[in-house]
Amino acid sequence: MLRISVAQFYGDKIVFAFLGLLIPPLLSLFFNLLGLGLPITLSGAASVGLAAVMFFVPNYNVIDDAKKARIEFARALGAYIDLVALERNNGSGVRQAMEAAALVGDSWVFTRLSEELTRSRWSGQPPWDALHTLADELGLPELDDFADIMRLSGEEGSSVYSHLRARSAAMRTAMLNDEVAEANAVGERMTIPGSLLGVVFMALLVAPSLLRMFSNT
Repeated sequence: MLRISVAQFYGDKIVFAFLGLLIPPLLSLFFNLLGLGLPITLSGAASVGLAAVMFFVPNYNVIDDAKKARIEFARALGAYIDLVALERNNGSGVRQAMEAAALVGDSWVFTRLSEELTRSRWSGQPPWDALHTLADELGLPELDDFADIMRLSGEEGSSVYSHLRARSAAMRTAMLNDEVAEANAVGERMTIPGSLLGVVFMALLVAPSLLRMFSNT
């Protein structure tokens, strides 16, 4: 999905590990200039530990970027399905509708769909099979469902306009529910610092009275 080569991925891991090795010695040099000498063994251990931790930072970045890319793909896929439905409703064939809809958008999602459909045309592969393969590669069940609908339309000639519109509407509803749930979770997390601040404020108000009471006794 991210189209990151293995060489680039491991290159990033090596760069991050190298930075982890450099940061502790540089900090140690800075503290030495301030007159706060640190033991060499501590600096060496910190370098090894930080390098080991930072070696796995690209793994986290790739997982996080892939998650965001899947969400973006799902959003764009809903619009793409609507466009395919309109093309089919206007009388376009299955492949023609899928390819024409993919040319409308300029995002990376539409570009990827267009590339896969073009590749399937030149290889003689049905377009829905190409999307099945892409769905398996990217882990996108929504794209797999869309490919099944288009396969039925292509092989059996069934009308899919209402099915496609219903599918895109269901996807938008599901994404909206996920966003609402995430917003609620963020709101709940934001109440925790406010509650802690209130507790600290009350403690500051009560502390002088308690200190005077204990000092009098």
